[in-house]
Amino acid sequence: MHPQPLPHSVDGRWLLALYLVIPVSLVLVLIDLLLFERQFQQQFLPDDPNNWAVWALLFGLPHIIASALTVARPTYIRHFWRRLLPALLVFVMISLLGLLGPQPLSYQALFVFFAAFTVYHVLSQQLGVGLVLAGRRPDALFVRWKWTAIICGLAIYLNVYGQQFLGRVSLAGWDLYQALALLAALLCAGLVVLTWQLARVTENTLGRAYLWANALLLLSALLIDRLGYTLFVILMPRLIHDLTAYSVYITHDRNRNQGDEPGLLYRWLPRGRWVPLLWLPLCSVAIAWPLNNLQHYWPVAAAVLVVSFMHYYYEGFVWRGDSPLRQHVRFSR
Repeated sequence: MHPQPLPHSVDGRWLLALYLVIPVSLVLVLIDLLLFERQFQQQFLPDDPNNWAVWALLFGLPHIIASALTVARPTYIRHFWRRLLPALLVFVMISLLGLLGPQPLSYQALFVFFAAFTVYHVLSQQLGVGLVLAGRRPDALFVRWKWTAIICGLAIYLNVYGQQFLGRVSLAGWDLYQALALLAALLCAGLVVLTWQLARVTENTLGRAYLWANALLLLSALLIDRLGYTLFVILMPRLIHDLTAYSVYITHDRNRNQGDEPGLLYRWLPRGRWVPLLWLPLCSVAIAWPLNNLQHYWPVAAAVLVVSFMHYYYEGFVWRGDSPLRQHVRFSR
């Protein structure tokens, strides 16, 4: 319980509005496919948005750095250190083995671990927000919905990046990527049924819309991947996930700075409500930019992996229950 209401909240309508990137992406793909015979794709679109310098500068690693800056307060570290320290040691070992172990097997194993952990983290965040906006507890139906979405998302992710890191793979005469596409299609069908069941027992209109938006994200990703527009498969979840995360971190910092002694990041700055909105993204981009540019050096690549894995790990609990961070964040719906 808070002694007084928090001055700022994460607007659920804004979080839902982020999913407008899905119909926009579908319309752009269909226009290029039906009217321009893929000319826009062939002339202007890279396969991976990370090949855009501005995209690599603003998305991916910056939100991970922003998360670390938000969590890296002495009071939070003291609260969570027993859970953080063992994980840190494990992730250091995994990263070093993946980069420096027998190749190419070690790097391929690292890729599969990274893929699974990334998809789990991204979808757990989005589905967890859906749970909050729906005003529901994680019952058995929600757990089935969540894991169906995660396995479906992993199948799509491996289909997008698998050939780049694993090469061609056949299992019992089946091409791995054809099998993954079939699996994803079956899971998408199951996800529609589970979303319908979950939406029926969800009273909050915004919560129901958010549940369907997440199902639509996976359905659209599968369709667009099958059409060959890899860029949008990556762009849609990355844009939604990163901007959702920034919304939570900025809201936390706004409330924390106005109620308590501001942390080191804000100590010499005014306490205006717009300061975190500008300062946190700026600092995270400034730190992430040299790290992104120096990843061809294995110590930097290892550091980025460890920071990413730690982010995936601690984000699973630092915003839940009676966590000291959660006390500074509320969602409006």
